[in-house]
Amino acid sequence: MKRNVRYLLTLAVLALSGPALSQGDKTLFELVDGQPVQSSEAFKPAPTKINTDFGTLEFTGGGYPKAATSKLIWDQMDLQRATQAYYDFIPALSLHGILKAQARDYGALNSSDVLVFANRMNSEPLFLTGNVDSIYAMLTIDMKEDGPLVIEVPPGVMGPLDDAYFRFVVDFGATGPDKGKGGKYLLLPPGYEGDVPEGYFVARSTSYRLWGLFRANPGRGEMAMNYYRQLKVYPLNNPGRKGRYINVSGMPLNSIAPEDSEAFRWLHEIISHEPASLVNKEQLGRLASLGIEKGKPFNPDARMRGIFEQAAKIAVAMARNNAFDSRDPDVKVYPDRRWETVFIGGNDKFEKNGYRNLDARSLFHYGAIVVTPAMAVPLPPGVGSKYLFGYKDADGNYLDGSKTYKLHIPANVPVKDFWSVTIYDPATRSQLQTSQEFPSIGSQALPGKNPDGSIDIYFGPKPPKGKENFWLETIPGNGWFPVVRFYGPLEAYNNKTWKPDDVVLVK
Repeated sequence: MKRNVRYLLTLAVLALSGPALSQGDKTLFELVDGQPVQSSEAFKPAPTKINTDFGTLEFTGGGYPKAATSKLIWDQMDLQRATQAYYDFIPALSLHGILKAQARDYGALNSSDVLVFANRMNSEPLFLTGNVDSIYAMLTIDMKEDGPLVIEVPPGVMGPLDDAYFRFVVDFGATGPDKGKGGKYLLLPPGYEGDVPEGYFVARSTSYRLWGLFRANPGRGEMAMNYYRQLKVYPLNNPGRKGRYINVSGMPLNSIAPEDSEAFRWLHEIISHEPASLVNKEQLGRLASLGIEKGKPFNPDARMRGIFEQAAKIAVAMARNNAFDSRDPDVKVYPDRRWETVFIGGNDKFEKNGYRNLDARSLFHYGAIVVTPAMAVPLPPGVGSKYLFGYKDADGNYLDGSKTYKLHIPANVPVKDFWSVTIYDPATRSQLQTSQEFPSIGSQALPGKNPDGSIDIYFGPKPPKGKENFWLETIPGNGWFPVVRFYGPLEAYNNKTWKPDDVVLVK
């Protein structure tokens, strides 16, 4: 009785003095109320022989591992940690792959060089879900030697700057501080404490290496090159440094992160170059336990090389499953359609209810690039861009390159600018490489419409008779998936009163 009185008095004091408890939460005293007092006999240790899917674990003397058991456990711990490290660092591996490819395959020599797809990006380079709609320009930034950088941006350009972990730093253009008018940006490196001159849009980076992506529609060829010559990047302390403007249209490139043990060497390259603050101490600790540590050489022995090889493949399998068969209900854009979003949660930080949705982050970065709020958060009608990804037909079957399908786009697509449908390879998540250089159909060069203003697009190894201009080629025995892009989506798209049909099997 006395105990219950004390308990009720405690609750009353807590109710008056402490914050309200959330639904489902209990005080420590509520958790133990009514439980019997426990003695030492209440503890039930795990058995000394444990059967697992990786072997039988045996302990002596109550808890001492046998030699064979110890080896099994250390191998398993290293495998699990390496698998999780790969999965968690998919964003960083992806951005590192882009920067290495731009330097290795396109010849970027420093932060001032500007790479331009003056005739659009075709299916030759491997870029995660790159599009054929805009004229891209890309930067390969490393501030470790350059220090603060000035980026002069022309009017009418759009695009973000992302850090070495593929996190958003700043937007250029209509969704950035220059509001589409262009201007001078000052990019500051991690830990910069020097003077910040006036007259710039200032952005602070959490990493030395960054990737800049710009898109515009200034015309093609030399018109595009002339336009992007207005884009200038130079160190704040060396304004005379000139960059090169390289037309990379049609040039091959591989920006995709390795799906084998080489990925862990990449992680060492990233950690060695960037400040420790790039990621949290928990992540650094996991990497350090695998021999990946800043300031120390990375020399895995044969055992660890084998574990890294297996871990990479397991992590890729997880990433594929997570991307193409997500169990998150928020991945669906419409309740009655198969279309999915890659920005689960509606924000570029992949946050939900106070935590980071790790699977949502990996889903995006396994299949896409470019992180900016303009692609994720709700914006006013006519601003930003939105994307629909489709991996299955209306019946719920994965899209098969051996079969013929149709996608019906209803009339009056609600966009201020334009829309497009582009198809991709699930293995590379890049444009599907077929006899069609640009595997895309869109409103910028639409060959026609149905009498009611709608459009039917066909997919298959061969075009249906009379539909050649509305056909995108697929590869027998190979999967594929479409991405529908909406540039300047209007209210009917945002409120979902307009929506495309599902992809349907024709034969």
